[in-house]
Amino acid sequence: MKDIQDVLWSARTRDEFPALAEKGAVVVVPIASTEQHGLHLPVDTDCRTAEYVAVEAARRLDDVPVLVTRIIPFGISPHHMMFPGTITLRVETVVAMLGDICESIVAHGFERILILSGHGGNGSTIRAAALELKFRLKRQITACSWFDLIPPEVFKAVNEGPSVNIGHAGEAETSTILVISPELVRKEKYQLVDGITDNPALATAEKGERILQAGIEGVAELLRSMAALPGQQVVGIARLE
Repeated sequence: MKDIQDVLWSARTRDEFPALAEKGAVVVVPIASTEQHGLHLPVDTDCRTAEYVAVEAARRLDDVPVLVTRIIPFGISPHHMMFPGTITLRVETVVAMLGDICESIVAHGFERILILSGHGGNGSTIRAAALELKFRLKRQITACSWFDLIPPEVFKAVNEGPSVNIGHAGEAETSTILVISPELVRKEKYQLVDGITDNPALATAEKGERILQAGIEGVAELLRSMAALPGQQVVGIARLE
């Protein structure tokens, strides 16, 4: 497994980037949100999970060069603005910001970019941005949320409550923070309040480990597939052979 410093864009010096671009490195741009997560989780919960999964997936790929940029901590969260602590951006702001970031990365010779979200509310926006950038920059650019890469049967096996996915500040998501930042989970404030999807009291670190590992495996597989494809070959309609 790679050392964490080997995969961080921010830890590199300017003379190291050309060789990494020449090797066909995939660049991961994590994006998340700053928004309420009930009474028991910090507002940067989505940032913590997205960054953790991105970095750990990159570290696992010994044969694939991967760089992970600093996380974009804000996203599309108007549906949480009724709760204190939430910060949201306009759709056009996110699209413009991702455009500037991807253009900068491509300018330095990189041809493969994964925009990886830790917040489901970013989904439509980042996918639209990636689609536009893919054809405008003529590079391999894609976008998804890390938990979308987890097979449904993982959540079915892990969750005891009604949620069939990562949910919001409930059993599954709280479980992941019990792994990443257990000291920030206010267990004494576990309550099924407005603005969360399901009961956080069912959360355990063991569940969180299974969810995170499944996410890491999914992202690592996607990165490997991106590295195997041509960086500048942009396919519109593929012909069936």
